[in-house]
Amino acid sequence: MRPTEIIIAHQATDFDALGSMLAARRLYPGAQVVLHGGLNRNVREFVALHEGELDLVEAARCDLSGVTRAIVVETAAIDRLGELAEVVRRPGVETVLFDHHGGEPAEWAGRAVTSDDGALCTTMVVILGERGIEPTPAEATALALGIHEDTGSLTFASTTLRDVEALAFCARHGASQELIARFLHLPLGDEQRALLTTLVDVGETHDVAGARVLVAGARWPRYVDGISTVASKIVELAECEALVMAVEMEGRVFVVGRSRTPALDIGAALAGLGGGGHPQAASAIVRGRSLEAVQRDALAALPAGAVQVPLARDVMSSPPWFVDDSTSIEDALDECRRRRTSGVQVARDGMLIPRGAAKKSGKIVRM
Repeated sequence: MRPTEIIIAHQATDFDALGSMLAARRLYPGAQVVLHGGLNRNVREFVALHEGELDLVEAARCDLSGVTRAIVVETAAIDRLGELAEVVRRPGVETVLFDHHGGEPAEWAGRAVTSDDGALCTTMVVILGERGIEPTPAEATALALGIHEDTGSLTFASTTLRDVEALAFCARHGASQELIARFLHLPLGDEQRALLTTLVDVGETHDVAGARVLVAGARWPRYVDGISTVASKIVELAECEALVMAVEMEGRVFVVGRSRTPALDIGAALAGLGGGGHPQAASAIVRGRSLEAVQRDALAALPAGAVQVPLARDVMSSPPWFVDDSTSIEDALDECRRRRTSGVQVARDGMLIPRGAAKKSGKIVRM
């Protein structure tokens, strides 16, 4: 196969990448979706189930010498494209980027469509809807899975109203709830369980910006599929606020990060390792460095993900004001309306009265 237009995503393809590539093909009907760098286990099983319908091809089976246009989805970090980064950088190749990770568009992208949606699949659904393009049930299911994965089934703080509405769009176009449940919750295999046990045993907790971060690493003699699933399970079991795990296998170090606190943007932290992702979930693949070196770098990079959480002084009304405890409720309410506040502090002899300590007469302000 010698395609002239290709659609590609980052290595270790997840559902947000798969669904976005399928949607991009509807926008560029002449383009070929090209897979590379492996698929996450649940994605691989989904693709096998719909193999005859999805028309996907491995990069190793393609002659990419004639590519004139590359459509890249789900990553602005060109290093995450692995060996296909050379095609994107090639002179004369038109480049198009679809991404939802915020920030400035990548310098290599000739054209870019960016958003702040919780999932790129949401952005792609919006574009399909605006153009009146109807996905097939299989495509709608992949898009829905991508939204579920990248928004934590709409529970991540980065989830937007458009993510919610995009899931409804997918449901209207035949997304299978049975398949969504099946591929979102695959059980761990024997090798995954063994790796999970090892990582939990060796993990150490560090304080980063007030957040408890579990850092764990291990060398593994064989490639273990689906380590992102292992990471999610560890977060649940360890009850930590964030996790950085590094696994060395097949000559590479796979790094996966998770965060359940707004105080730590794990995507920003792992960007220093050449990775990418979101505030709640990110990953990186590091070559040519030892496990210990990668762990040290990951730990040193964590402060870069620290987020200043809102403080009381950031949201308080200023300057503070009080009413005397002998003020009538009517007069206190009038003053609140004038100042456009919903509450007022009560004082007696210049000192703040604790809640419930004020007189409970109908003529007296009550906190």
